[in-house]
Amino acid sequence: MNWLLNIVTVTGLAGLFAALVPAHELDELMLALIAALPVMAAVLVLRAGTPMPSAGWERIDPVRRHRFTRRLVERTLAYRRAVFILSGTFLALAAMFAVGKGGVLDGRLTDWQEQLVAAVVGGLLGLCGSCLPEVLRRECAVADIQKRLVDELPVFRSNRPARRSSVW
Repeated sequence: MNWLLNIVTVTGLAGLFAALVPAHELDELMLALIAALPVMAAVLVLRAGTPMPSAGWERIDPVRRHRFTRRLVERTLAYRRAVFILSGTFLALAAMFAVGKGGVLDGRLTDWQEQLVAAVVGGLLGLCGSCLPEVLRRECAVADIQKRLVDELPVFRSNRPARRSSVW
C-alpha cells in the first residue's frame, strides 16, 4: 500500500505541476527549495544519530528486545532513504536552476519540454513529500515500542539504602 501511495503522490504532483505551473515561474520556487531541502536533510541526519537508551536492557525479554532493535534499524534505513531522496532532489534542482539561470534556455525549450521540466520538479517534490510520512511512521512505531519496554522495566527504590548482610 505504501508504494502505491508514493506512486500516486509523485505522479499526481508531477501532473499538477505540468498542467498548472509555468516553467518560467519555477525559478522563484527553486530558490526556496534549494535553501530548504538541505536543512530538512540535516535535521533527519541529526535525528537518525539519536542514541539508543542504554539503561536496563538486560532485564527485558530478549525477543522483545530484538523486535525493538530491529525497528531501530528500520527507522535508520528510512532516515537514510529520506536523506538520499532529499539530497538527490537538492542536486537535481540546483542543476536545473543553474542551467536555466540567466535565460540560458529561454526560447530554446518547446512548450512540451517546459511542461516536462515543471513535471520533473513536481515529481521530485512529490517524492520528498512521500518519504517524510514514512520516516514519521517508523519514528512513532519505535517510540511506541520503547514506551512499552520502559513501562515493563521493574522499578527499584533508589532512595533506600541497600540491605547489609550481617557478618558480625
